[in-house]
Amino acid sequence: MTNMFKDLFVLEMANNHQGSVDHGLRIIKEAGDLVKKYNLNAGVKLQYRDIDTFIHPKYKKAQDVKHIPRFMSTRLTDAQFKKMVEATAAAGMRTIVTPFDEASVAKCLDHKVDILKVASCSADDWPLLEEIAAAGKPVIFSTGGLTIPQVDNLVTFFTHKHVPFAMMHCVSIYPTENPQAQLRFLSKMKKRYPGVTIGYSGHEAPGNTDIAKVAVGIGAQMLERHIGVPDQKKGIKLNAYSMDPKELDHWFQEVALAKSIVGEEEEKQIVEVEQDSLLSLKRGVFAKKPI
Repeated sequence: MTNMFKDLFVLEMANNHQGSVDHGLRIIKEAGDLVKKYNLNAGVKLQYRDIDTFIHPKYKKAQDVKHIPRFMSTRLTDAQFKKMVEATAAAGMRTIVTPFDEASVAKCLDHKVDILKVASCSADDWPLLEEIAAAGKPVIFSTGGLTIPQVDNLVTFFTHKHVPFAMMHCVSIYPTENPQAQLRFLSKMKKRYPGVTIGYSGHEAPGNTDIAKVAVGIGAQMLERHIGVPDQKKGIKLNAYSMDPKELDHWFQEVALAKSIVGEEEEKQIVEVEQDSLLSLKRGVFAKKPI
């Protein structure tokens, strides 16, 4: 069985569909075109929340908690989310969803989602984790703000549940500056959890390709970034950590460059041109007299 996580690009739509299924479909189309252009293993990731139970009725009109107006204004119906999941699959990409509650896990199953993603903020939500594990779907979890013992707990949990899983090094700062990326932790995770696919989920500024390239150099096998499509006519602007299609195209190119520099194999490949070059530099052996 092939490793579906290897070289996977997770393209996080989050709320950049702006509460419009048509705009969400446009994002999927733009992402799908680039994925086909570079022949990538990629998926579009949505976020599911059961808003009626996720936000307390008393707080649905609250303005002092920044997330509430965003969640309320970008709300979509189950049918609209399903339409975007189906469009993602039709575009040749994997369907990925972060469910933030048990009802949303059930919706993922109803929508036949390929992969479930555990957000960093849900890493110790054990009722939700139990529901996700019981769903029988492959899982990716992020490790933003988690210590090694907390990561150990998740690895042990999904291992004992016999759930195929991968994990992402992540820093939950929006946007993440270069000195905050702490990519040595990714290296530590690779040593501590051999055999587990480990990637990097980034929240850096959209024009920043440096962190992704360093992550590839350290050995990240998956990469995740937020994406969207701005629309001046509709007044749609992207947040400080989401890439537009042009930036995503450039990011794919830079990641490919980093991968080509790192190479495919850990063992050194000695090619003929290198052997010839060395042979031309070796000192010769000369006889003092005719033999």
